[in-house]
Amino acid sequence: MIVVQPRGRAPSPTLPLRYLATAVVAFLGAALVLPLLATELAGHYYHPRILALTHAVTLGWITLTIMGASYQLIPIVLECPIWSERLARWQFVVFVVGVLGMVAHFFIGEWSGLVWAAGTVAVGVSCHLVNVALSLRSIPRFSFTARLMIVALAGLAATTLAGLALGLDHVVKFLPLDLFPALHAHVHLALLGWVAPMLVGVAARVYHMFLLAQEPTGALATLQFWGFALGVPLVTAGILLDNVLVMVGAVAVAAALAAHAGWIVRSARNRKRPALDWGLRFALTATAFLLPATGLGLALAFDVVSGPRAAIAYMVLALGWVSLSIVGMMLKIVPFLVWYHVYGPQLGRRPVPTLAQLSWPAAQRAAYTLLTPGVLALAAAVAAGAPAWITLAGCVIAAGAGAFAICIARTLHHTTPSVARHVAAAEGSGTP
Repeated sequence: MIVVQPRGRAPSPTLPLRYLATAVVAFLGAALVLPLLATELAGHYYHPRILALTHAVTLGWITLTIMGASYQLIPIVLECPIWSERLARWQFVVFVVGVLGMVAHFFIGEWSGLVWAAGTVAVGVSCHLVNVALSLRSIPRFSFTARLMIVALAGLAATTLAGLALGLDHVVKFLPLDLFPALHAHVHLALLGWVAPMLVGVAARVYHMFLLAQEPTGALATLQFWGFALGVPLVTAGILLDNVLVMVGAVAVAAALAAHAGWIVRSARNRKRPALDWGLRFALTATAFLLPATGLGLALAFDVVSGPRAAIAYMVLALGWVSLSIVGMMLKIVPFLVWYHVYGPQLGRRPVPTLAQLSWPAAQRAAYTLLTPGVLALAAAVAAGAPAWITLAGCVIAAGAGAFAICIARTLHHTTPSVARHVAAAEGSGTP
C-alpha cells in the first residue's frame, strides 16, 4: 500500500531526487576508480588520491544522500515543513561545485585551490544547517530521531570547521597541532559525530516503517543517544590530548552502536512484515558490518592493533556499513518519490503501476550479491596490503555499484514524460 504524503508538508519530490541521483553518480564514480588505486590503498592512507577517493565517498555519496533524504524525511518523520525549498536548491548547486573542486584538487595535490573548494563546501553545509535548524523550530516533539539528528548536525558543523582549518593549515601554518592527530580527529568527527548518529536516528524511524516494528525506547534509546553525545567529544578530545579519553569515548560509542544493532535484530525478529525485499536485506546485512567495524575500532583505540593498513581496513568496514545502509534505504525511498511525483496525481483517474513495478529485483539482487562480499574482501585485502586482491575486490564493488546505479536509473526513467505515459497506458490496457 502507498501512503501519499499531504501536499504542502514536504517539498517537491524533485528536490530530494536531484540530491539522491547525484549521490548515486558519485558512488558509481568512486567505485569505478577504486580498482585503479590498488597500489595507493595498499600503502599509507595519507596520499592525495586516497584523500580524493575518501572525500568523493564521504561528501559526494554519503553527505549528499543524507542532505537530500533529510528534505524528504523531516516533514514526514518529524512532522515539520522545510523552511525554504529555494535555499535547498541553491545549496545543492553550491555543495556539488565545492565537492567537485575538493576531489579534483585532492587528486592533483594542489592545496590553495583546495581551500577555495572547501570554503564552497562550507557555504553549502551552512545553508543546510540553517535550513534544517529553522525547519526544526516548528517540531511538535523532540523524538529519539530528532535528538540524534541535532547531535549529527552539530557533528557536521564541527567536521566542516575542522576540515576547513586543516586545509588552511596546509597553506598558512597556524594550528598548534601535529598533522595526524588533527586529521584523525577530523575523520572521527565526520564518521562518529555526523554520519553515525544521523544514520542511527533516521533508521529508528525508517526501519520502523519498513519492518512494521517498534521504535527504540527505554534503555536502548538512552544508550544510543548518550553514547554518541558523550562518546564522540571524548574520542575527539582524546585523539588531540590523551589516549585514555579515546578509550573511554570509544567504549561509549561502541555501546551506542551495539544498542542500535541489538534493536535492529530485535525488530527483524518481531517484524509484522514477513517478506524481506532487497532494500531491507541490504539494510539488515549492513548491520552485520558493525561487529567487525566496531571491534577493529576498539582495537585501534586500545592500541591492540595499529598502522595504516588497520586504519584503512577500519574505514572500509565503517563506510561499508554506511554505504550498504544507504543503498538499502535508497532502494525504498527513490521508487516512492518517483511514484509520488509521476503517478500520484493520476491516482483514482486512471490505472497506475504499483510501487513494486518501479523497481528491478534482478538488478537489486545482483547489486547485493556483489557489494556485500566485495566490501568484506576489500577490507581483508587492504589489511593484507595486497594490491592484486584490492584490484579484484574493487572490480567486484564497481560491478555491484553499476548494478545499483542501473536499478536507480531505471526507476528515475519513469520521470520522463513519454515513459510515464507509456506505462500508464500499458496499465490501462492490461499489457505487462
